[in-house]
Amino acid sequence: MKSLFVMGALVLFALPSVACDQCSCGLLLGVQPKDHANNFGLQYRMRYLRGDLLVPVEETRILKHGGHSHGAPELTQAEYVEVYSVLEARGQVWINDRASLSASIPLLKNLQAVNGAAHADLYAVGDPVLLARYALFASTTGLDTVRLRHRFTVGLGVSLPLGRTDVVQHGERLDYDLQPGTGTWDPMVSLEYVVRSTAWGGSLSAVGRYNTEAADGHRMGHAGTFTAEVFRIIPIKPVSLLPSAGVYGETMLEDEMHGVPDPTTGGNTLFSSLGMQVWWRQLGLQLAWQHALVNDMGAAMVPNRDRFLAGLTYSFGQE
Repeated sequence: MKSLFVMGALVLFALPSVACDQCSCGLLLGVQPKDHANNFGLQYRMRYLRGDLLVPVEETRILKHGGHSHGAPELTQAEYVEVYSVLEARGQVWINDRASLSASIPLLKNLQAVNGAAHADLYAVGDPVLLARYALFASTTGLDTVRLRHRFTVGLGVSLPLGRTDVVQHGERLDYDLQPGTGTWDPMVSLEYVVRSTAWGGSLSAVGRYNTEAADGHRMGHAGTFTAEVFRIIPIKPVSLLPSAGVYGETMLEDEMHGVPDPTTGGNTLFSSLGMQVWWRQLGLQLAWQHALVNDMGAAMVPNRDRFLAGLTYSFGQE
């Protein structure tokens, strides 16, 4: 039973996110084969991006997602570094055996540097996310047995446009990617399948986000993620260790301005993923590192390099 409790609490950490970590699109997805436990916790996520982009010589930064200079200016290479950090409060409440409601609100720190000089550095509250999930089918609850358990869950959610979209630094309005909010109501859908025995298991999950058009005519590219992982439960009293390994992928369509796609945006990224969780009673510590293996991005997109995640979760109200 203890291992089932631990796996139920994993729902707060296997968290794919769409496009950029401040989106919170992967809210509360992950391994949850049986337990119906309410949860709350804090999670820290950091995404590191670095790469060389071609920019006009007379400019110090590229005009991503907002158009480019007219004519054919002389171009030069510039090294871009972007760091997106998120400290997120999140929680989940079960309504009945199959339905749950989840919510999160993020505090963001976004940083951009070009050739070693800071161009953006901000702290702000991002867009909260609400998500309702329903288990279409699941194994019967009960004590641990040698048989396999499985669960297939669908979810519908929405990102609320509460974060700012008009932050100005160094006399210029920051790029859309660096703004703390999107300014739009963005629906999302999730699918998740989990199978496990008493010690081993695996999970597949996918999240899709449909981005609507902002008041200025800009639309972020629709996005999706997928996660595939295997996990192991290792009881070492009085704690349980839960190592995991897998892959995490992101895909983004091109951004649009007044319906016109920007071909320098969008793309696909594939990460490897290694994680470790330590659970003591109802309290869990979670760590994960993800390294980009494939970067197939638009010319104006800084390549992903690494993601790091750390969380602290408390579960209660377990059956």
